[in-house]
Amino acid sequence: MKVLLIDDEIRSLDNLSALLRNYCPELEIVGRCQNINTAYEQIELLNPAVVFLDVDMPPYTGFDLLRKYEELPFEVIFVTAFDHYSIEAIKFSALYYLLKPIKVDDLKDAIKKAQLKIERNQRLNTNYFQSILQNPNDIRRLVINGNKETDIIELDQIIYIEANNSYSTFHLNNDKRITSSKSIKEYEQMLSTKGFFRVHKSYMVNISYVLSVEKVTNDVVILKNNQHIPLAVRRKEAFLNCL
Repeated sequence: MKVLLIDDEIRSLDNLSALLRNYCPELEIVGRCQNINTAYEQIELLNPAVVFLDVDMPPYTGFDLLRKYEELPFEVIFVTAFDHYSIEAIKFSALYYLLKPIKVDDLKDAIKKAQLKIERNQRLNTNYFQSILQNPNDIRRLVINGNKETDIIELDQIIYIEANNSYSTFHLNNDKRITSSKSIKEYEQMLSTKGFFRVHKSYMVNISYVLSVEKVTNDVVILKNNQHIPLAVRRKEAFLNCL
């Protein structure tokens, strides 16, 4: 399980790293960050399953990082010296609230909860995907199990799907975005016969939302919400034949 550590104090990062190495060796520490801007970039790049997040990191807080996401694609374990942030942490569906200095038993308990929740979501998604792939013609909606809630999406709500490393982000016709832990390749298997076309390695569009194809300079698919999506050269002919 990949974890990312975020704290503005290097000593705190060192202490947490040592605790994880000594007592939770099954975890992979993929990165350490000391500010939320770097943390946001690293999360996008590394796709951690769990983020250990300090709260008080002047001039920002850990909550400022979480507000960048409509749906968190990771579990959050807060690590802080202050207990008065706990109510705010609950609003972000924090998995655990560790107080410094960190107690080993509390750390182990937090990791166990993270593992159980992630395994549960993986089982739910796997069972759902298996049933869908066995009966592809029955697809009318998708079920996305997120950290805060389970979203049910009608296919005609989806304008396009965007790959975000190993995650997928659904862009809906109500301006909502929903992130799934499944890859765009898996959704391509499910939806390629349901009016969706993968026009680029990072994008799959709902053909019913295609407005036009710009071919003067770069090949671009223009959607009805005025979103411009790149069209890969090798996919161009097949895509135009579908319109």
